[in-house]
Amino acid sequence: MHPQPTGHQFQKYPTDLPSLSADQERFSKFDRRLSKPVIGYDGKIYACSDKDLFAFQSNGSIFWTIRLNYTCNADRAPISGGNEKIYVVAENRILKINLLNIGTSQPAAEVFLGLQPGKEGNGEIIGLSASTLVSSIFINIKGRGLFAYTTLGKLLWSAGPVIDQFGYRQGCRKNATDCYFTSVPVIDQCEASIYISNTEGELYSLSVRSPQFKWIQDLSSLDKVFTITPGNNGRLYVVVPVKALLLALDISSGNVLWQGSIGPLAAADSAPVVDCNGNITFL
Repeated sequence: MHPQPTGHQFQKYPTDLPSLSADQERFSKFDRRLSKPVIGYDGKIYACSDKDLFAFQSNGSIFWTIRLNYTCNADRAPISGGNEKIYVVAENRILKINLLNIGTSQPAAEVFLGLQPGKEGNGEIIGLSASTLVSSIFINIKGRGLFAYTTLGKLLWSAGPVIDQFGYRQGCRKNATDCYFTSVPVIDQCEASIYISNTEGELYSLSVRSPQFKWIQDLSSLDKVFTITPGNNGRLYVVVPVKALLLALDISSGNVLWQGSIGPLAAADSAPVVDCNGNITFL
C-alpha cells in the first residue's frame, strides 16, 4: 500500500478570539453539520465537516482547520491514533492526518486506505479504532470483515463473522448468508481485546494481535442492536436501547454477570461512561 497525498489548505485561526459566540458565529455561516468529535492526546477536540477537519481548543475556539479533498462521514467520529496522528473516514476512504505537518510545507493528509463499494453497500467502512499498545488500526468493512493494519498501512490479519472449527460453526449460527459485523470495533486497552457485534445480535471478543475468537455471546434474545463499552476493569458493559437494559459481562468468558434497567435513554446509541473506579454514568 502506497500512501497518497490528498492535498490540503492550511488556515491558522488566532487563539485569542474575543468570545465563544464569535467562533460559533463564524462557523455557523458554513451552515454545515459537524461530525461526532474525538478528544486527542493533546487535549484538543477534533471534528470534521464537509471537506474540512477542525481542531477546537477546550474553550470552544477554533485552533486550526485543514481542507481535505474528500467529504467526511459525519456519522463517524475521527479517531486518535497516537504519535500525533488522526484518522478520518471520508468517501469510503480512511485519511491519515499527521498533526506535525500542519502549517509546514509537508502534506498533512494522505489516503491510508481506499475502498471500492460493491453491491448492497458491501465494502462500506462501518467503523475503525486504534490501539496504541500494538500500533494498529482496526477497520470493519461491511460484508468483508474486520481488518487489522499497522499504522504504516501493512495488513496484519483479517477475520470474518463466521468460522468453522472442529466441525462446528462459530458466529452467525442462525444466518450465515447475510450475516456481517455491524459495529465499530471497540478496544479494551487494558485487556488488549477487541469487541464487535454482528447483524444477528452476537457479540465477539478477539485479541488485538490475532484473528482468533476468544468467545462469542449470543444476545439476540434481548435484541440485535446494542452498544458496547469496555470498563477496562474486567467488565464489558452492553446497553440494549430497545429494552433500556444495562448488562455487565465478564471479559474472560463473555458470561453475563448482572443486568438492570436504566430507564428511558436519550438516544438509541446511548453508551455509558465508566471511570477508573468502575462507576457508570449516562450523559
